[in-house]
Amino acid sequence: PPRIVFYGQPKVGKTYLASLFPKPILVQTEDGAAGVRIPKIPETPCESWEEVIEALTIVLKEDHDRQTLIIDTLDKAEQLAADHIREEYFGDNREKYMAYNKGPKITGETMTRVLKACDLIRKHRGMNIVLIAHDGLQPGANALGDDFKKWAPNLGKETWTRVRDWADQIGHIQSSFRVVDGKAKEIGKDRWIYFLGSPGRDAGCRVGYEMPDRIKLNWDEYQEHMGDRLNGI
Repeated sequence: PPRIVFYGQPKVGKTYLASLFPKPILVQTEDGAAGVRIPKIPETPCESWEEVIEALTIVLKEDHDRQTLIIDTLDKAEQLAADHIREEYFGDNREKYMAYNKGPKITGETMTRVLKACDLIRKHRGMNIVLIAHDGLQPGANALGDDFKKWAPNLGKETWTRVRDWADQIGHIQSSFRVVDGKAKEIGKDRWIYFLGSPGRDAGCRVGYEMPDRIKLNWDEYQEHMGDRLNGI
């Protein structure tokens, strides 16, 4: 089964799309899925890093018929991990946490526990894995000129590097817009999932999980292109 990352602007439809995957269960770290009627664990958003790990352990070890694991959102899970690391190792002192980038590095390493748990769930339970994140800007290094910013999940660099290399499929969900007088103006009502990476956008598909460069944000279209690569289809 695929390991998928969907990221995009708030309220663009990320969670709703994920909820249409076969027999989903949602590990919720924030309240963005309150109106989505699928099983959630816990019933209210996780308030600590320990709760995130406990929820993943339950999905792995307890009996259930679920076929898709969703984490919504990964950036909130990272924030809970960062809070845990700051309190555990830096006396809840933000300056010490940020000094020499020590705290974010440890947080990135800690977030690998989520990825390892997802891999165990995928291996032993045969579940599709869907991680959801808000979008943000990541630094892009240019060996031939000035550095730049690009669309990517709103995660720390240490975390996103690990998640990006882990994922089989990364889709950026965005509405169509153009810039007029320095302001973004939405064009029409269509929303798209971009799977083609570029200097301005982190996206892409591993061999065996290929998708078109972009498709409409529509479950039927996504399912048609994925075919039997999804568990439960």
